[in-house]
Amino acid sequence: MPMEIGIFLPIAKGGFIMSRNVPPTWPTWDLNRDVTLKCEAMGFEFALSMVKFRGFGGDTEYWDYALDSFTLTAALAPITKTIQLFPSVTNLSLHPAVAARMAATIEAVCPGRFGLNIVSGWYKEEFNQMGLWPGDVHFNSRYDYADEYVTILRELWSTGKSNFKGKYFTMNDAEIKPRPSTNISLVCAGQSERGVKFTAEKGDRNFIIAGGNIHDIEDDIKKIRAVTSSLRTQASKLGRKCGTIGLFNIIAADTDADALKRFDHIVEGADEKAIRTLVGQAELDKSEGMSASLKKKSMFMGLPTLVGSHATIAKYLDRIYDEANVDATMFAFPDFVHDLDSFGVNILPKMESRRAKH
Repeated sequence: MPMEIGIFLPIAKGGFIMSRNVPPTWPTWDLNRDVTLKCEAMGFEFALSMVKFRGFGGDTEYWDYALDSFTLTAALAPITKTIQLFPSVTNLSLHPAVAARMAATIEAVCPGRFGLNIVSGWYKEEFNQMGLWPGDVHFNSRYDYADEYVTILRELWSTGKSNFKGKYFTMNDAEIKPRPSTNISLVCAGQSERGVKFTAEKGDRNFIIAGGNIHDIEDDIKKIRAVTSSLRTQASKLGRKCGTIGLFNIIAADTDADALKRFDHIVEGADEKAIRTLVGQAELDKSEGMSASLKKKSMFMGLPTLVGSHATIAKYLDRIYDEANVDATMFAFPDFVHDLDSFGVNILPKMESRRAKH
């Protein structure tokens, strides 16, 4: 099977880089529609949109403007034909019975192409502003909460009913009709030991927030392979199969040197105010996981960033597919218009991992 590829849609202002030296990336319907359709035409397998209710401010008003993930997906479903669509749901903001019905409704528009990204929620102020933060105990219990949440989703989708009784949710003969006609795949982003265990038990694919060191790829392969092996081993013991998705920012140019110059220019424009807000929120979470990754790579939202020539990046992606057992990769760009065009022309044709598909 060839490696699948996806796009991390620019649903919030600034994309996925906190810098004044990238396009502002206003999260408009037009931009997200055009990016999705362009990716579909290039043969991308999936498009995923995050969910965000509060940004990080700063000079760039980073993520202060954002679209709604479910609503965007509902709009994309009837105008696309082949690409899989994954909105995101924050467990604290939407009851699982409501999310289950919303998902079933969109799945009816694009059967076989709808999945869901499960977000356990770590950004305290995002939920505090709505009175939904359950207390700092949530930092350590969020996957227990997510476990109950997904159990209810699965029950409602598979049987149309749920009488689940747990610590966080109580269902009393809850129903949804009609049920989805196809399986709804669940994606997770757990990076901690508990997060990976949650995906092995309840999810279908897990993001890998590791790698990005193009010039020490052997070390990257070792780290990424360890993550993929751990997930697959845990899932196999439960009689399940789980895949992995490598997540990367891509900063490319014709040569490695030109790409590095571009990277340095972006770093010079770092939005320090927004970064301080982000790191301050991430440091409230003392557990190991996504917030820990954000502390280390805050300017790029914790995403590993590939900096190199088109040929260098294509080779890197091929090697992590062949040698680190990554099933799919998902990309974000500094410029979602021009960089995506360049990816299609200069990188995608060079990827041997995609050759069998085209």
